[in-house]
Amino acid sequence: MNKGYTRILLTPALALVALCPDLLVTVAQAQTKSFGAQLMDSLGWTFLIPFAILILGGITLIIYNGIAIRKGAFVKPDVVEPIMQELQQLNIDGAIALCEQYKLPVTAVLKGGLVRIQDDELDIESIEKGLEETSGLELAKPFTWINLLNTIGSIAPMIGLLGTVVGMIGAFTVLQDSGMGGESSQKMAGNIGSALWTTASGLVVAIPTLIAYFIYKTKFGTIVADVNRVAGEMVFTLVRAARGGFDGEGGGEEYYEEEAGDSGIPAPGAPPMPPA
Repeated sequence: MNKGYTRILLTPALALVALCPDLLVTVAQAQTKSFGAQLMDSLGWTFLIPFAILILGGITLIIYNGIAIRKGAFVKPDVVEPIMQELQQLNIDGAIALCEQYKLPVTAVLKGGLVRIQDDELDIESIEKGLEETSGLELAKPFTWINLLNTIGSIAPMIGLLGTVVGMIGAFTVLQDSGMGGESSQKMAGNIGSALWTTASGLVVAIPTLIAYFIYKTKFGTIVADVNRVAGEMVFTLVRAARGGFDGEGGGEEYYEEEAGDSGIPAPGAPPMPPA
């Protein structure tokens, strides 16, 4: 570095030392306490332990949800496709076996609808009801862990507010008992400082957890919509297969004939009904 620049930087520093030596002493005394020691003195064990638990829980939930809330953990095209192929042939038992083989939320939802098919009867309303019930159960479990982030983000500011109220009560108590000036002023300032520290700690915990909560909630909503799309595709595949809508398939006629017989309309390709 050029000597001229060095001289320019050192001159204000030397002037500050000569004119304000008390300021340097104050700064040096302030540095004797670390950040952790200041935090401990301000919060105390009463508020430090709850905040430590909330911080640990928030970090754990953020990491866990980051791993668990993934599309691949709920819906996999290479798993759904063979199930749909079995349904195109109306092989209900084969589709249920595949759902039991691949343990995913989407396969559990599909199985919940398929098990409603009994005695070769294709009751669409019953199948949709089974899909809806199973979807509510399977998708409520992951959202519980996401909602815990919202719980931590809501509790932390409340604890901080409680610490603020306690600190301000202590400050006004000192003011009422001892008045202003001297040692009483230091005690009152310490209580006010504790109040501000608890408020700041609550916000430090709440802000990242609430941000993570809204991110994972939005991501989970997209995954739920994808699971519902697959469930709707399953119902459509069953109905189309039952009506013989897939080429090269001989299955499905039994389902269609039952429905047609119930409604009094002959199935395609069936002989004409004799006149009454």
